[in-house]
Amino acid sequence: MLALLQGKAKAADIFSPAFVTAVPEAQLAQVIAGLKAQHGEPQAVVAVRSMDARSASVDIRFDKAIVTFTIGMLEGRLSGLFITGTRTEGDSLDKVVADFAALPGRTGLIVQKLTDTGAQTLVARNAEERFAIASVFKLYVLAEIDRAVRAGERQWSDVLPLAQKSHPSGITQDWPDNAPMTLQTLATLMISISDNSATDTLIATIGQKRLAAIVRASGHERPSDMIPLLSTQAVTGLKMPANAPLRDRFLAADDAAQTRLLAEAGDALRLKNLDLSVYTGGPNQIDTVEWFASPADIAGLLALLEREGDPVTRAILKINPGIPPVNAQRWAYLGYKGGSEPGIMGMSFVLGSKTGERYLVSALANNPAADIDQPGFVTLMARLLDQLAGPPATRP
Repeated sequence: MLALLQGKAKAADIFSPAFVTAVPEAQLAQVIAGLKAQHGEPQAVVAVRSMDARSASVDIRFDKAIVTFTIGMLEGRLSGLFITGTRTEGDSLDKVVADFAALPGRTGLIVQKLTDTGAQTLVARNAEERFAIASVFKLYVLAEIDRAVRAGERQWSDVLPLAQKSHPSGITQDWPDNAPMTLQTLATLMISISDNSATDTLIATIGQKRLAAIVRASGHERPSDMIPLLSTQAVTGLKMPANAPLRDRFLAADDAAQTRLLAEAGDALRLKNLDLSVYTGGPNQIDTVEWFASPADIAGLLALLEREGDPVTRAILKINPGIPPVNAQRWAYLGYKGGSEPGIMGMSFVLGSKTGERYLVSALANNPAADIDQPGFVTLMARLLDQLAGPPATRP
């Protein structure tokens, strides 16, 4: 495997025929080139950990980092190869923050340690500034569901029809109209795979009055930025050039008038009339038609969920860790929600260490001029969380 990465062996020499067929040599070469561009040249194997009789986890040292791979074996050849994580040697929290600050566009970051006397801020960069947050907004929808369940107003087993089809991300846009779904299933899909149809169904069910209340209760510094809380269909529709007159009226209106405009828009902001090309030409209206919050606002919301959240809510948040498994496994608990679209990237975490510390992290990047380097952003967050988790445990 090391020889392959160093260009001293060919794929056909070490992989099974089935793997070579499934992953053409040109595709594999592109992956290897990307690894080298990010981490430098591969130098040595530093650890091999058996997982079972046919698979192992392998750490390989590159110039700038240690990259962890999971490999599968079949009859003496590699049958599978997955990149499962990286860690940067000689890294520090200061280095991560400096690299984060160097990203194009605007960046905001807050890292807090939760103590018995409150939140202790460890890192703050533009933490009070307003950013477009993309699908991170779905945490507000989850928070209202959580509140309603704890108050006895709803149950996780409540059945709702899938009545608000939206565009991907997600899978339920292809499911039958009005398919019966439990509240827990909709919330799980909304958070774990950022399902937009599940989200819009929940928004319509909850209603704007309750959503506005949870935005205020979370401590959002400028709640009007999130009131009314837009559906994913509404955001897409308002970004469309064809709806520019409606958008202009919406942006000029106060919260109450905006809510009325959305209700009166009817099918203009529904899936059948949406033009998804608004997301194919780079950042579009990200400073005007979006969901907006600061890193500190998101941290306040996460603190609310960490402090009061129902066990089901905590379980939903930990399904998708957002970072590679080898990094996520260093935490006893890792709750996550991210969001992205052209020009926007956000990743937010609520964390419990294996030694009992609790942390909140919210990172946001906006660039109206260009797309965000999403893999690079994820790598930065994995590095940051590694620093909070402390030195990795020694394993054979």
